[in-house]
Amino acid sequence: MFKLLLKLIFSFLVTVQLNGQSTFPQDYFVSPLDIPLKLSGTFAELRTDHFHSGIDIKTGEQTGLNIYAIAGGYVSRIKIQEGGYGKALYITHPNGYVSVYGHLEKFNDRIGKFVLESQYQQESYTIDLYLTPDDITVEKGEIVAYSGNSGYSGGPHLHFEIRREADQHPINPLLFGFRVADQRAPVINLLRVYPFGPNTLINGSNKAIDLYPKITGSRYVVGAQDTLHIGGPFYTGINTIDLFNGGINKNGVYRIRLSINSELVYEHEMESFSFSETRYINSLIDYAEFIKNRRQVQKSRVEPNNQLSIYKKVLKDGVFNPQAGDIYRMEYEVSDIAGNSSILSFVVKGELPAAEKESVFSATVFNYNSDNTFLNKEIRLDVPKGALYDTLHFVYTSEPGPTGSFSEMYHIHNEYTPLQSWCELAIKTKDFPVDLSDKLLIVRVDDDNKWSSAGGYYKDGFVHTQIRSFGKYCVASDTLPPQIIPVNIPANGSLLAQQDIRIKIKDELAGIRSYRGTLNGNWILMEYDAKSDLLTYFFDKHLKDGENSFELTVEDESGNVATYRSSLTY
Repeated sequence: MFKLLLKLIFSFLVTVQLNGQSTFPQDYFVSPLDIPLKLSGTFAELRTDHFHSGIDIKTGEQTGLNIYAIAGGYVSRIKIQEGGYGKALYITHPNGYVSVYGHLEKFNDRIGKFVLESQYQQESYTIDLYLTPDDITVEKGEIVAYSGNSGYSGGPHLHFEIRREADQHPINPLLFGFRVADQRAPVINLLRVYPFGPNTLINGSNKAIDLYPKITGSRYVVGAQDTLHIGGPFYTGINTIDLFNGGINKNGVYRIRLSINSELVYEHEMESFSFSETRYINSLIDYAEFIKNRRQVQKSRVEPNNQLSIYKKVLKDGVFNPQAGDIYRMEYEVSDIAGNSSILSFVVKGELPAAEKESVFSATVFNYNSDNTFLNKEIRLDVPKGALYDTLHFVYTSEPGPTGSFSEMYHIHNEYTPLQSWCELAIKTKDFPVDLSDKLLIVRVDDDNKWSSAGGYYKDGFVHTQIRSFGKYCVASDTLPPQIIPVNIPANGSLLAQQDIRIKIKDELAGIRSYRGTLNGNWILMEYDAKSDLLTYFFDKHLKDGENSFELTVEDESGNVATYRSSLTY
């Protein structure tokens, strides 16, 4: 018994330290799939408004592959949602980590029965169940689920995470000894150099410049423009991706370092992060460039309210002020987790900045470190402390509202400045029928004049809501009920030749709030795939032989209701 205890302790302590990384158990976990691991997404890869919290493992464009528990433990959470990870399973292991499996097609029979009973008990497809260690235990290598395409998945794959149990922070799974073939170095596509202030000159201009590196020998260079002439403070950013053996997916890199004259001045590393900080990605990247061109440039400047924990070293917030006449040899080193690296070298020659000139800014200043309010007779905007990444000069204009609106159109700063947290917005209404008051909402209007709902409610002449993006807003109404479109319900009602019924549900503005399907007056489980607007009822014991009365009711966020009824014969 004592020898067995020593063996268990030893296996727990077997760890490795790679490239200065923290130590994590090696060979404790087995693979969640029984095929070679090929990735379509890496840990902390840059996504819209968040970092990717796991790795995406390819399943050969198919669903139904066996998913294995990577170690023994117990099922601690089961979550099913229309979007997000879709069907997801969480297993807590005795070594202090939690494994997460997302976008599943279904669970094994034992777990699936538990889930189905819970769904019928709650009369809800979406569930979020927290289990105790005594509810469902699993063994290492046990089949716990099958791969799928549920939730907001762009195609069949397994989303896989490892989290630290103590704080639920996701950790890069590839630090735990999982093997992925990778001898390909990251690719550096772009170097962008930014002026920091109105008097900085970069090659004679106060505008940011883009340089497209070419690989020469073992490193990237910027060609004829190798030497940049810069007067005044500046900072830099790069667009970079990683590739794996035999793949074309443009994945995220693990580490970025920047040195000046061989001194490390900037470094970040994608080992772990917390979900509470993930939206700060909008401060890491050049947000305006992403909105305009969908290109992600990772800046080496850290804004005052950027609270990311990924930074290992940042000198002078990433802003550098060259001395006139001095030469600075700058070098980016980009690495993947397998240790493959790419280097970009360029030279900066210090010049004199432009003559001091007075800048013209809006008189309204919003400080990132305090609460801010903009108020007039028609609009109120409350931007709380911490919602901004840096102090800004707030810009506001208005114009007549578009046809069908019930207010002016308000240009609230600009869409190229990101917000970290929610802000309160109230807009004064005008010229709307009284009976529409409970159908009013605030909409965001894009450059193509397309409307998207920001929600809201009417009170005392204003519509109130919360926004998390600057842009153009006005008041509109939604009086149209959702659409219910049968996909495979036959005209004669006979279901003998099929195993399910499928129905699309759509709402043009406010969005779907709820749906409820019944068969012969009893609630039935209808799986909702939000990305395809599809509801599916898989035939079960609730479908009786003979004639069945089916009813589906769908309500949108403005309270509009649509109902579909059909007689189904089985």
